[in-house]
Amino acid sequence: MVRPEVSARLAEVRRRSALYRSLGADPMSLAAGCAVKVDLVRVVYPAMEELRRQLTPLGLEIAEREDADVAPGDPSEVELERFILPLGREADLRAKGLGRARAAVLIQVYQMNAGEPKKFASMISPAYRSLLGVARPLRVAKGHSIITPFREDEFLLADLLPEGKGDYLVAINNDTMHVIDPTGDLLDPRQVSGALLNSMNDLFVIGVHRGLAVAPVINARDESVKEGLLKNAASLASSVGARLLDVEMPKEGRLLMGGTVVGYTDRSPPQFKDKVEVGMKLIATRPFGELAPITTYLVSALDESVVDELEAEGLSFEALERAKEEAVRLISTPNKTAAEVIERHLPELGEPFDPTEHIPLTTDVTGQGAYSVRELADLANVEITLYDFPLLFPEVSEFAARHFIMPNATSGTNGGFLILAPDGVADDIIKELRSRGYSPSVIGEVTGKGRPAVKATPRLANYIFDEALLSALGLRDGGL
Repeated sequence: MVRPEVSARLAEVRRRSALYRSLGADPMSLAAGCAVKVDLVRVVYPAMEELRRQLTPLGLEIAEREDADVAPGDPSEVELERFILPLGREADLRAKGLGRARAAVLIQVYQMNAGEPKKFASMISPAYRSLLGVARPLRVAKGHSIITPFREDEFLLADLLPEGKGDYLVAINNDTMHVIDPTGDLLDPRQVSGALLNSMNDLFVIGVHRGLAVAPVINARDESVKEGLLKNAASLASSVGARLLDVEMPKEGRLLMGGTVVGYTDRSPPQFKDKVEVGMKLIATRPFGELAPITTYLVSALDESVVDELEAEGLSFEALERAKEEAVRLISTPNKTAAEVIERHLPELGEPFDPTEHIPLTTDVTGQGAYSVRELADLANVEITLYDFPLLFPEVSEFAARHFIMPNATSGTNGGFLILAPDGVADDIIKELRSRGYSPSVIGEVTGKGRPAVKATPRLANYIFDEALLSALGLRDGGL
């Protein structure tokens, strides 16, 4: 039987849930944070292949990776053109031609259109065709896709950055979500901070932290709430030294928070997939799995018997609550100083890559969780042996997977980084990260080339029940 004081706190969560529903979001039908992404492996990646087949001859290029995109440019001339289009039909944009451009794209798609690659591609294709009337050739540098339970709220938002020339590389990225913590106050500054920092994370993970500019994506049905969220976005931008851009916001629809982020660097980003060598170490900047306590806490409000099961297994509700608060704190904390460490170990523009000194590849661990390791292996065509995948709250993650609360309880938002580094500098990177307050560790290494594979520690299966993910991590072949 759930204790009265616990039941009272969960009743407050349900009250907040009713408030979220009044604003157009349903936190009880959607998981927290990045877990509302369209499934990358089953839907997004196959759909992108279909769109490449259709639209490449027309001048559209879709980047292979989900991380930030970089290209030469002058950071003093960064201007974004924002377009908001319907899905499923073409739109007459009546806009001045931009010539060659890159785009960071947000797609919000109705859940019934997000379960199958061909259907998903058919909804997006007309919008991309419309954008080609404004910019050609057009490179979709980053596409971020989230699910809505409301058919009328489908749209595609594209922030176009005209390509230019310059002595720097300019990076662009978009990440947007419905809410960070569905159990917390909507105007808690950590909500918008977490959402915007999740977008910045894709810049930070490639060492980009200079000249930051933010084009927020904020929406709410209540104008006073929308104003409060925009105020919090401005505060977050100021706290990390970013410029806030004045851009159009979605006029229809429901709760959204996030944005497009731009920054510049004078270093070559860690996208040297052909330079990964056997013996290189895989470094985690800190443990992962921020979403497990948030989602478990949310589900316990929907079904209080979850609390009984939790406490029967030796985990107190108070411990879950503390874990949830720690997760929200981490999600709303910038990884900017980790970007500084990565930058120190990258070649300057024009300098050759040194396999004994430089970082070849990095990625951040967000909604895909441990699958991020497989993505690195696929990108570099290497075998990675994964000795550990440290989690912030392993007991909560194991509970969430075992009780079918989360298919992948290693997932997170604004998560830590994975860094592939030469053996000779791995210790230096760990020392530098530790001096900046991180809890880094070597969690694996490259053990083969020529075939992408992951051999993961069998312990990882305790936190995942998604069969496709288990297979991708080698856990259906016995693991290590």
